[in-house]
Amino acid sequence: MEESRRQFVAALTAGVTGALAGCGGSDSGAPTEDGTETPTAGESPTPTETSGATEVSQVVAVGADGFNFSPANFEVAAGNTVRWEWESGGHNVKADTVPGGSDWSGTEGSDLFSSGHTYSYTFETPGEYSYYCQPHRGSGMTGSFTVTQ
Repeated sequence: MEESRRQFVAALTAGVTGALAGCGGSDSGAPTEDGTETPTAGESPTPTETSGATEVSQVVAVGADGFNFSPANFEVAAGNTVRWEWESGGHNVKADTVPGGSDWSGTEGSDLFSSGHTYSYTFETPGEYSYYCQPHRGSGMTGSFTVTQ
């Protein structure tokens, strides 16, 4: 009798544990084969930066030799991507002048970024652009470029 009781309790425990495991789970979405999560109903997917999706045609070093952009002036064809790479921290990229029709404003908000940060933008509107680092503008940390057709 004691043996039957133990088997019954063991079977009951295993069944309840299995049932509860099936009911549990997170509400953050289901993992997919590539390790990302699929949003559940009512959620919006969060945009993520993709690597290698756009070919970069111009790289600008931010703060490599103090308070400057290198190169300070350059030219890029419309439809190409410029990537700013932070060599030192405490900098941002803010648009000063842009041609009509362009919505480029530089890095978002007034955040300052650390060494290793990158910011990329694909320029579609031809014209003259100028920009600066907000906290170091007075120290001459400015740059300019031309987007050609």
